[in-house]
Amino acid sequence: MAGYTENRILIYRDFDHVFDLSNRIDLWPKLFTEYKEAEILEREDNTLTFRLTTFEEGERPSRTWVSKRLINKTEGFATAERIDPLFPFLYMKIRWEYERLLSDKAVVMTWIQEFDVHPECKFTDVQMESFLNHNTYKQMRSVKAAIEGWV
Repeated sequence: MAGYTENRILIYRDFDHVFDLSNRIDLWPKLFTEYKEAEILEREDNTLTFRLTTFEEGERPSRTWVSKRLINKTEGFATAERIDPLFPFLYMKIRWEYERLLSDKAVVMTWIQEFDVHPECKFTDVQMESFLNHNTYKQMRSVKAAIEGWV
């Protein structure tokens, strides 16, 4: 069984600010509470390969992985796929969608995650969905606060 999450948040800034800032990988340690480092490894047109490293949190150690992200501002979305290591997933695909509202004074940002948990992982797809929904909500609030406060 595959896992799926879909979460939305309303950000009171114009589309360009929301899209541009949320897709600046180098800013992610300032936008997200979980990322200690974000390093762009390769850039080709609107596709980025990057490495993320999280903070240690409680009993959970720091984690590092590489992802590839396609950014399509014209169509108002970005997609990403985890590359290495895949574990604890068999695959992890993410899509961020941006919808302009209120004469471009606000944006609904939607994060969709599709994944399958590796059979050797101690969590099921349902448990991972629960974790991701909780963490995504927390991270989306952090991104919202940072972008709305950005001058």
